[in-house]
Amino acid sequence: MATDLPGITARPAPAARPEPTAREAPAAPPAEPPARPVAAAPAVPARTATPGPTDSRPGDARKGAAAPVRPAAATPPARQLDPEVVEACFALYQDRSYAEVISVGEEALGRARTDSLAEDDAHDIAALWSVVALAKQAREDDEGARLALEQALATAPPGERTTYRQHLAALSLNAAQTLLGRVGSQQSEDRVGELRAALAWVDRGLEMVPSDARLHEAGARTLEALWPAYEQTVNHLLQRLEFETARRLLREALDDPKLPSEWVADFQNLLSGTFGGEIGQLTAQAIRSMQEERESEALAALQRAEELLATTADEALPLKRREEVDQRLWWGYTRLGVRRVEAGQYEEAIDPLVHAFRFATISPDRQAETRATLARALEGVADVRALAIRQLNDDGNRDEAVLRTQALRELLRSCMERGLSEDELSVALARTDRLVRELGMGERA
Repeated sequence: MATDLPGITARPAPAARPEPTAREAPAAPPAEPPARPVAAAPAVPARTATPGPTDSRPGDARKGAAAPVRPAAATPPARQLDPEVVEACFALYQDRSYAEVISVGEEALGRARTDSLAEDDAHDIAALWSVVALAKQAREDDEGARLALEQALATAPPGERTTYRQHLAALSLNAAQTLLGRVGSQQSEDRVGELRAALAWVDRGLEMVPSDARLHEAGARTLEALWPAYEQTVNHLLQRLEFETARRLLREALDDPKLPSEWVADFQNLLSGTFGGEIGQLTAQAIRSMQEERESEALAALQRAEELLATTADEALPLKRREEVDQRLWWGYTRLGVRRVEAGQYEEAIDPLVHAFRFATISPDRQAETRATLARALEGVADVRALAIRQLNDDGNRDEAVLRTQALRELLRSCMERGLSEDELSVALARTDRLVRELGMGERA
């Protein structure tokens, strides 16, 4: 595109940086980012005269380059913007005084009223926004350039808007290509974000010019590189046990309607692996905590693993994998219960053993250990509570003794409802029945 604003006699501009070359193989982006091109100013009808430079300003200018004097603040009568400001800013842009372009241009634009603009004002204000956009893009502020060009598009006379749409599409292509050029040197965690950003630029450009073939090609190359980037990033996260972040990325990919069908099964398998992996890590953490006698931490890890399993969709964790997870949780809860029973901590053993008893996928011979340990824990609870209940009754506090006996009976009843037999609970039931008789509470419920 030409870089001259219409009606402005441009001094020779410094050599433009080369435009990035489209890659042929999107899956392997270049290791070094391409040089950023500077988009052209819009080719709109000429309406202004050329100002001459009379002063030099440092700004972003090349060493020794002269910059035009900043235009006077006065605006011609009945005009919202002095046309000479556009010429002066374009001259500053040619001298690469980008910071001054932005400062002078935005100050002038801030004074202009944009409601009910005459066509000449709409033309000049849009042209000045486009020069500001050029300066921002030259300073690698693509987002700022986009916002400036959108202002130009919103302000320009209807006959000039196609040109600004084209410039927005060109800016979007340049930004997308710059991001694609950086991908090869990015760490895996950053590659998905860069590719997603590139894709967003492509989509913005296609909103402006839907038929732009180069944008369509850039979008195809970005998508082709995006899915392997997801896979690589997730694998790195799993190696670092960052399961939740890995799940977020996988769900993001699986929810994307652009995901090719050949990637769906692989990503679903990775997703199910994050659940099994995290549950395995939590159960291993519980085992270490038990070995180090940090039982509260062990129980917390097991409960977190069980909560995670409960929120896992069946399709995310196949039946065989779910059975493996059940085995790990059952083992962890049973071991914790056994340790507490052996330590005489009968009350504290009930909760993990009841949790272990819930896993229906555990074979009967393995569950026998849990049942026997739970029965031992209940016998201990009945024995310890009976002493305290008798003491309450001896102290004349029969009502409290009755309440505690009822609570003990309810505990035994709930365990029977979960599957323990009267035979397995015979000792605990006998001790409770004796209390009932001593307190005159009637027959066992």
